Amino acid sequence: MAGIQRGQLVNMNQHYRRFSLDYFLDCQQRLGVEQIELWCGAAHFWLDHEGLGDVNALRGKLSAHNVRVVSVTAPSIAYQYQYASQEPELLERSFRYFSNAIHLAAELGADRVVVNSGWGYCGEDEAAMWGRCRDHLGRLCLAAGREGILLVMESLRQDESNLVYSLERARRMYEEIHHPNLKMMVDNIATGAAGETLEDWFQAFGDDLIHMHFLDGDPWLHNVWGDGNTALARQIQTLNDHHFTGYLVQEVADEHYFTDPYAADRRNFRVLERFLQD
Repeated sequence: MAGIQRGQLVNMNQHYRRFSLDYFLDCQQRLGVEQIELWCGAAHFWLDHEGLGDVNALRGKLSAHNVRVVSVTAPSIAYQYQYASQEPELLERSFRYFSNAIHLAAELGADRVVVNSGWGYCGEDEAAMWGRCRDHLGRLCLAAGREGILLVMESLRQDESNLVYSLERARRMYEEIHHPNLKMMVDNIATGAAGETLEDWFQAFGDDLIHMHFLDGDPWLHNVWGDGNTALARQIQTLNDHHFTGYLVQEVADEHYFTDPYAADRRNFRVLERFLQD
């Protein structure tokens, strides 16, 4: 049977946004989860263009629960910060915000930060918004290089972005930035909505595909495994065929999981544990 390693499974705190960070960490300890992707939404951990929350206090909580941060996500798109802001002052604040996320990852011992393309204004000139996004991500690659951090770029659904919403556009952005600190990731909700497969992305990026948001889509919703229609065994077989050893992050993000995220996690990991090889 196709399988994955326990060390590849990573949980995320986004669906615990109505609960405290302490509750989220308590739940991860009960589940035996030792690796997380930290979603920097208030009130779990404060991150903005001016600075960070209390990193030492966060480290203490993580250590007390035997949990480590392997990657960082700084919320964007529907928030005040994004990668292709048209206004110069907003773009500069966004740069400082995402730079702070890069610094946070380094402070926590993580080696990667999740990024995306953001969006340009509807009706805006395509070349202008594309170039603004490319140049912004290029600046962030330089900041990441100084901190020893990799940026892993995901595509988005076409209802979320008018920039990188397909494999073709992801490859174009990746090639134009052409920086060693930019790697690629699959969000299999976005790729499923675009009608793309894991095989397509491995063929395009090979060893530079190092990270995934790995969920049971329909293909539009960020479901826990068992609630969608994604063929999990087939997905894992593709991972094995390409010797993928990166993280498989459970980015549970739909509101119907927000009232009881721990129950969602338990169901999710019961499914995934059937495929563990260790």
